[in-house]
Amino acid sequence: MRNRHLSAAQVFRIALLSQAALLLLALAGLWLTGVELPAVRGSEVVWILMGALAALATYALAFFLTRLPGALGSALRQLCELLQPLFAGCSWGQIAVLALAAGICEELFFRVFLQNWLMEVAGPWWGLFAAAVVFALLHGASLLYFSITLMMGLLLGWCYWATGSAMGVMVWHALYDLLAIGLLARYPHLLGIQRHTGKRQIS
Repeated sequence: MRNRHLSAAQVFRIALLSQAALLLLALAGLWLTGVELPAVRGSEVVWILMGALAALATYALAFFLTRLPGALGSALRQLCELLQPLFAGCSWGQIAVLALAAGICEELFFRVFLQNWLMEVAGPWWGLFAAAVVFALLHGASLLYFSITLMMGLLLGWCYWATGSAMGVMVWHALYDLLAIGLLARYPHLLGIQRHTGKRQIS
């Protein structure tokens, strides 16, 4: 098969279309099932600030683990090398839009709709776990990436369940993605990997 390439603009469009599809699924699911949303416990502003702090803390941990010597650090760097060309050509504006879209659309689908619905159907713990598994499966570029996103899905899901704040987990998710994609695309050397520029080749 003849090789072709995905430009940054194409990657950006595909990612936005994916997020738009999740948004539509979330809105349709909420409308069709009539799932009951939890009330926010406490101050929404506090949970937004906590979401921002959680994003900084979880990304700091991810960054630290990626720079570790040994098998884990090496595996994480290999994962970064796999993902880096995908975002290498994206501008900061595109990265910010992608991170914001992921924070809003994915949290509306996986936490606000899917997790709440599954909790009503299967109970709180099974619902939380099942939603996190679906979240991880749709991010499963590798077993390691699946494991990472499963843990993140469990953390985000528990936080949403405990606080009732969709805004808190949206901020957490969006800011984490902004840091992760931004550093991966623009400063990969800080993660210990080489920078690839231009287009991503697929076959």
